[in-house]
Amino acid sequence: MSSGLWRRSFGAALIGLTVAARMSAAQSGLPGVSSEMETRSMLEAEMRKADEQHRTAEAWLLKTRLEKGDFQDGDRIVMKLLGPTVLLGASGNDTIIVRAGRMLPLPQMADMPLTGVLRSELNDRLTHHLAQYLRDSSVRAIPLIRLAVLGQVRLPNYYYTSADVLLSDMVMKAGGPAPTADVNNMVIRRGGEVIWNAQDTRTALADGLSLDRLHLRAGDELYVDDVKGGFNWQQILSIVGPLVSIVAYIRYFR
Repeated sequence: MSSGLWRRSFGAALIGLTVAARMSAAQSGLPGVSSEMETRSMLEAEMRKADEQHRTAEAWLLKTRLEKGDFQDGDRIVMKLLGPTVLLGASGNDTIIVRAGRMLPLPQMADMPLTGVLRSELNDRLTHHLAQYLRDSSVRAIPLIRLAVLGQVRLPNYYYTSADVLLSDMVMKAGGPAPTADVNNMVIRRGGEVIWNAQDTRTALADGLSLDRLHLRAGDELYVDDVKGGFNWQQILSIVGPLVSIVAYIRYFR
């Protein structure tokens, strides 16, 4: 077996085993990866540790997240109002889109600012905001993150998902790796800049890290590269096929 094919097979198996292990743990009731979002104190401790170990890129990500929060314009938040009052649609459920300026529009209330708010702080902030207008009501909110899965996957696209899903689940959500994928060469980009290199991304897949644990936000991209020096037979056939037809055509008329 060639080294390129072995790398693809091993990487695909690693993703599959990670997903299967999570599903098995959920079915058996065993504790798996916690779905709890990272709190401000946890992020501050991680930032101090990253600074001490001179992991400047990770420290910058953590500092930016603590200062600006997790929410971007255009983010979606699924909300369920808990209490006797019905505000958000007929059943109390609704998906609200964050407006320009990171403002969350709420019917019959003032907009709530989300600048500097972490995903782990969203429910408490919303409950406090509602208390100014309603009695005996709280809210359950599920923030969705819009992540691009691009490159050598079967269904490259932007996907909305909750931030507590595993990075490996996002690869499978996009149909899994394509035959030409080098799953050992995935990177995560933000605005064209690599924020998690291939080695870090492999570690995140192996450790079963969630999007929240990777400090991702809307618009980030998971890019799966192709095998360098390998053969993409689909591309080769698309080029060679017409050439063969032309040669046959010329020979026929000669």
